[in-house]
Amino acid sequence: MRILTLLALLIAIAAVTFALQNSAPVAVQFLGWRSLDASMALILLITFSFGVLFGFVVSLFPAIKGMRKRSELTRKIEQQTSDIEDLNRQLTEATHQLQMLQSAQPQHYLPEDASLNNPSDAYIE
Repeated sequence: MRILTLLALLIAIAAVTFALQNSAPVAVQFLGWRSLDASMALILLITFSFGVLFGFVVSLFPAIKGMRKRSELTRKIEQQTSDIEDLNRQLTEATHQLQMLQSAQPQHYLPEDASLNNPSDAYIE
């Protein structure tokens, strides 16, 4: 970005220097319009200024489009981050509930020898 600024400054200095060295009065004609005799420096500076203004206006539209896209993507990232936080909270709650259910269930274990030796003991009521 600094290189572009420096380049723009150099072009502006060159344009002003060129205009000041060419200060003879000239008449400008454009599409049937004819100006009064004016300094070539003034004509060149006005033309240069219109060129800079036109370049700025033309580059403004893609910049606005880029800012809108960036804003849209930022909102989308924030929404997805919020969704991830909600899902993590739900996962934590579900894990906690599962642990509570597992600890609340009675554990019925039969000794291995009892079920093999006496088949009537296998049924607990």
